[in-house]
Amino acid sequence: MSVTDNYEFTITYRLVFVILAFVWIIILSSKTQLTITKRKCKLAGFLVSCICMAGYLKGIQMDQISDLVGFDTTLFTPTVLYRNNGFFGAFLSNLKYLNVKEPEGYSVEMVEKIEQEIDDKKEQPDDDSEKPNVIVIMNEAFADLSYVADFETSEDYMPNIHSLKENTVKGNLFVSVKGGNTANTEFEFLTGDSCAFLPSGSVAYQQFLHKETPSLASHLKNMGYATTAIHPYYASGWNREKVYSYFGFDQALFLDSFDNPEKIREYVSDREAFKKIIEQYEAKEKGKPLFLFEVTMQNHGGYSRDYPGFEPTIELTQFPEKTTQVLAVEKYLTLIQKSDEAFGELLDYFEDQEEKTVILMFGDHQPSDYITNPLLNLNGIDRESSLEEFQKGYVVPFVMWANYDIEEESVDKISVNYLSSLLMEKIELPMSDYQIYLNELRKTIPVLTGNVFIDQNGGYHTLDEDVLQEERDEYASLQYNHLVDTSHRVQSFFDIKP
Repeated sequence: MSVTDNYEFTITYRLVFVILAFVWIIILSSKTQLTITKRKCKLAGFLVSCICMAGYLKGIQMDQISDLVGFDTTLFTPTVLYRNNGFFGAFLSNLKYLNVKEPEGYSVEMVEKIEQEIDDKKEQPDDDSEKPNVIVIMNEAFADLSYVADFETSEDYMPNIHSLKENTVKGNLFVSVKGGNTANTEFEFLTGDSCAFLPSGSVAYQQFLHKETPSLASHLKNMGYATTAIHPYYASGWNREKVYSYFGFDQALFLDSFDNPEKIREYVSDREAFKKIIEQYEAKEKGKPLFLFEVTMQNHGGYSRDYPGFEPTIELTQFPEKTTQVLAVEKYLTLIQKSDEAFGELLDYFEDQEEKTVILMFGDHQPSDYITNPLLNLNGIDRESSLEEFQKGYVVPFVMWANYDIEEESVDKISVNYLSSLLMEKIELPMSDYQIYLNELRKTIPVLTGNVFIDQNGGYHTLDEDVLQEERDEYASLQYNHLVDTSHRVQSFFDIKP
């Protein structure tokens, strides 16, 4: 509800008809009376109703019944599911996805065995070596749309990021969500867990996190880092205020920590958000390394509304007719340009700092389809033509930069659950057994999201395909021990001791 001001809602004839029909049913039922006086008949009717309801609830969640009645089983877009199956049918059939099922073959002993195998052969960096400051920015709806389709603009909308080469790791990051559900990307990055093993449509922050949970923050905290989370919006969003404490952040700063900040549209600008990073860096204890994780808000949808003082500076040159949809794309690309400018200023600041610092920025998801559809139509691209083409809507950029020497690399494909492990590897910090495991698994399954996985040969697969099943089951078991079976969690596998 807090972001609805940026969206426009249209009342359609269909909506009016449904409301009028619903009111008519209420009036009709209020005028209808059926009186049953015998207690036995009342009890019998009640029991029959309960049996029918129980049977309906059980049956509608069975795959055989779904196939028989022709239910739409595509879970990518719940609104389409509700439209095709009816609200109650879709809602009740999805109840089977509420709980995380125990993976086949799971046991605590299995986790302990994997831990022992890793411990027997791992070689860790020296824990006494200089620890760089680690700054991670998850940038709201930050995407490079040139990955989706070819198009021409009046100027480069990401000149700073496109030009970075020295001491830089860049690549294409596959995420599990699009147009929303930011918290799932955040969850995958901070934990190393994957939405592939969670019920479709679920949000771990709200459903499965209720106590202290090993994360990148707790890992670095145990290594002596000061840990801070920043989000220039409300603390209640996605239950972050509680989750950040579960993850081991020393402090969390939200919108009320920003004093009269610059805003673009109605959100705190990235420039202002990055100033808060610099402020925290300058205020930290000298010599104590800092881990700072920030989730921005500047680029949040929607993009159709006009705002005083905000005009597009990026023009789509192949669209002479400036329709509402084309203007929305230009506004979005202008926001990306402003993020790129602010990011360049942030790097300029840290380039002059003596303390070693690494900065990682990535997008949480692409914008909604109404932003990318004009570009797809321009190129004659049918997103439904293949699984690979469809997944292009779930790719965002990531860039890792350091103010000291690190090995440059271009990563063609990686999913969010591996990104924190790649970060730890690049800056040569001691890794948990779980991070070591994920780095090794990435060689076989470089991408694993809530929608798809990609094998080492570049083949795209849906999650229900029986390909690399043993490897995925093993990963699912480790995640189950980490996230669900918390009373038997093998803590030493997911974290390091202080």
